[in-house]
Amino acid sequence: MNLMNLDPETRDYLIQQYRLSGDPAMARAVKVADMAGGAVDAYSGLTDDFVRGGQKALMGIAPNKTGAVARMAVNPAFKGALRALPAVGALGGVMGAADVLAGDGSTGKKIRDGTAMTIGGILGAAGGPVGIAAGAGAGKMVSDVGGWLLGEKSAEEIRMEEALAQLRGLV
Repeated sequence: MNLMNLDPETRDYLIQQYRLSGDPAMARAVKVADMAGGAVDAYSGLTDDFVRGGQKALMGIAPNKTGAVARMAVNPAFKGALRALPAVGALGGVMGAADVLAGDGSTGKKIRDGTAMTIGGILGAAGGPVGIAAGAGAGKMVSDVGGWLLGEKSAEEIRMEEALAQLRGLV
């Protein structure tokens, strides 16, 4: 039985029965499952346009309406993956901001990261607050990849190289 798909009367009846039977923990579990279901429904509602846009884009490049690309576009697992992308992007934006604020990189790196995150946030603004956070996360990722391609080293890598040089000097 999926507790998140219960109608309100059945859910309330279950909560009452669990309380009467002396199992308040299960009554709380039913309430938590109900709240989680509400959160999932709210998130799904927020991402419906994003998922439909992704499906339309895939159907637009599909050579025919019955091919592999078209079947992938309507696959429930693919729709779930599309639905998860904004949350993953927003999490990346928050983690990128934390790295810029609390990281041990140089001031130049922080300025570069902040600029890239700002540009990404502006480009993602069409997606609302989640789009801004996802764009900022993508901007931070682009900045980090650019630094890696240019051979930039983190403060930790520099410390490790210095320690290795000291060890080699002792031998």
